[in-house]
Amino acid sequence: MTDRRHTLDDLASSLGLSANTVSRALRGKDGVGEATRQRVLDEAERVGYTTPRAGSTAPHLDAVALCIPSLTHPFASEVAAAIETGVRAAGCALEVFATNEDPQQEERIAQQLLDSRPGGVITIPVHAQSSCWQRVGETGTPVVTVSRELDCVECDFIGVDSEHGAYVATRHLLGDGASSILYLDEELAIGTIAARRRGFERAMDPAESRAQVRMIPTRRYENAGSQWRAQEGYRACLDALRGGDEFDAVLCGDDFFALGAMRALAENGRRVPEDVRVVGYGDLPFAEWLTPSLSSVALPVRLIGELAVANVLQRIGGSISAPSRRLIRAELVVRSSSG
Repeated sequence: MTDRRHTLDDLASSLGLSANTVSRALRGKDGVGEATRQRVLDEAERVGYTTPRAGSTAPHLDAVALCIPSLTHPFASEVAAAIETGVRAAGCALEVFATNEDPQQEERIAQQLLDSRPGGVITIPVHAQSSCWQRVGETGTPVVTVSRELDCVECDFIGVDSEHGAYVATRHLLGDGASSILYLDEELAIGTIAARRRGFERAMDPAESRAQVRMIPTRRYENAGSQWRAQEGYRACLDALRGGDEFDAVLCGDDFFALGAMRALAENGRRVPEDVRVVGYGDLPFAEWLTPSLSSVALPVRLIGELAVANVLQRIGGSISAPSRRLIRAELVVRSSSG
């Protein structure tokens, strides 16, 4: 018989082993006992199976690809660190790609993965209509999305319940006495931003308080470098102050925006929290070191990364369960900036 008649899955089934174990044994990787390795090699020789050569369409089950928006984005970099730890603990290699929020770059990466065929893919898509991941999934490569859902692909998804996070933060400000809230967030068509906006509007709906919204034009496509964006929040808050907007609280969709807003408020004689309360989103490390310390919505980033690894490894191992969708709730950390 030829290797066209015997796939890696066939070999694994006949030996009663996982496809991942068989792949590692054939490739001489660590984590496989010598007795098991010899069993695999003997069975491969008996049935005439040969390890696929470079350029073959067979998947490399001991490799996982990670595709993220940016290597410097706080959420993406932290979730990547958690994913790397989990993938390497499983004995797999990790390939990391960055889209820089560019749909064309994302398409190129997906095409590269169609050629290289990793065992599985974990991705934060550029947007919900990123159809390139459907093509990757159709080859049998499991795709797990993180943070942003795909409209056109049935695959596992793990993300933050952003709507709930913004809702809780808004209700906190209202409950602490705010009567007019300025909401600052990025103007970008992705699901997490839309969910935060829904959470804010839902929390404000039954309130007699006034809501003001300023969406900050995104510059992500213009700059693939540092994600330092405090100046955007600074300018947006300054515009609101100079425009005569009256508000006694600011809710930001990003801790960097909150940092800039606090600077604008200080320069205009507005004290935080005595005159204006401020809440950020993301709970970045600098939040607790500001004066006053910044209240913020802390995201379960490491847990999301760990769950993504667990999902993709289960799929690589042959799981055929229905695609799962998990939203993990964030936690509001109340500090001095919101009273």
